[in-house]
Amino acid sequence: MYFFEFPQNVIGFVTFKLYTKIYKCPFYKYQEAYVTHVKGRWGAISLSRYIFADDTYFQSEMIKHEYGHTLQSKKLLFFYLPVIGLPSLIWNKFFKGYRKRKRQSYYAFYTEAWANKLGGFHG
Repeated sequence: MYFFEFPQNVIGFVTFKLYTKIYKCPFYKYQEAYVTHVKGRWGAISLSRYIFADDTYFQSEMIKHEYGHTLQSKKLLFFYLPVIGLPSLIWNKFFKGYRKRKRQSYYAFYTEAWANKLGGFHG
């Protein structure tokens, strides 16, 4: 299955190596994923079995949510980035004002609700 997640695996693997080998960022294994700490306050992102998390998310329950995205990748394979990755990124970056005006939870969007369900996160 690793091959069928090729785009997100290549990006995730290269990024993982960059942060852990060159920048010496700490990481740990969670289930089947590698969670890497990248300093700052920017959130978290999942690329197949590679999760990158900031200071806030690295040791938090939010990793369950990110692991849910890992499981989505395993289910959707090549379709993960267009069906989940890109819509999730757009929802996160460009709809903050909309969510605030409508008082809508970030986790109400289909990509995030499904990740919560798969990862066992109740945020």
